[in-house]
Amino acid sequence: MMGSARMPSNPWVRLRDEAPFVLPEDRPAIEDFNRHAKSEHKIDVSLLPEPFVGRPDAPVVLLGLNPGWSEGDAEWHRKADFARLLRANLAHEPLQYPFYLLDPHQPSSGGTWWSRRLRPLIDEVGRETVARGVLCVEFFPYHSRRYSSRAPKLPSQGYSVALVMAAIDRNAVVVMLRSVDRWTRAVPGLATHRRRFVLQSFQNVTISPRNCPQGFEEIARELRTPGMRRST
Repeated sequence: MMGSARMPSNPWVRLRDEAPFVLPEDRPAIEDFNRHAKSEHKIDVSLLPEPFVGRPDAPVVLLGLNPGWSEGDAEWHRKADFARLLRANLAHEPLQYPFYLLDPHQPSSGGTWWSRRLRPLIDEVGRETVARGVLCVEFFPYHSRRYSSRAPKLPSQGYSVALVMAAIDRNAVVVMLRSVDRWTRAVPGLATHRRRFVLQSFQNVTISPRNCPQGFEEIARELRTPGMRRST
C-alpha cells in the first residue's frame, strides 16, 4: 500500500449523504468481510468514517489504528452540527477547531476520549492551539468495536498513506500511537524519519512527558511555533 509523491485526490468528498456511509470503491471488500466477521470485528458503516482528524498540513501527526467504536457514537453522528463538522473535516474545509473532536461546543464521546489523551499538550499550549496543530491519521478509516488483523485492504487507505508521506516530506513531527509495523510497511519512510516518535505504551496512548519522553518537548515546541496557528 504505497503512496505517491504527488497527493492524490481526496476520495472522502464523495462519501454518501445517507447510510451506509462507505465509499463505492471500499464497499465490496467491506461487505465481503462483514459476511464472515465476528460481531466485534464487523465494520459499522452506519457511522460516518473518520480516516483522519485535523488539518492535512498540521506540523504534528499522530498515527492510529482505526476510529474505534463506543455506545455514544451513533447519537453524536446523528446530530446535524456534529455531522457537519465531521464532513467539513473530511473535505479539508477550514474550521476554528480543525481537530473537531476538541471543539468545546461539541462534547462528543470521541471528544472526551481525545481530550484525555491530549490533556498534557492542551495544558501546555492550549486547546485551540492543539486543535490547529495536530492531525491524526487512522490506518483503517471505518469504525468497529475491535480491529481485526484480517480487515481488508481498502482503496481509500491510499489517501491516508499519502497524507503521512506528505507529513514526512514537510518534516512534521510524527507520533506512532499504535500499529508501528503496519504503518511502517505502508510508509517505509517512517523507519528513517528523524522526527518520528513511538509511545512507551500502546494501551494508554496519552501524549505526555512520561509516555513520550523523547518527543513531548519537541511536539510542544512545534505547536508553539508562531505561524503554525494559522488554519487552512
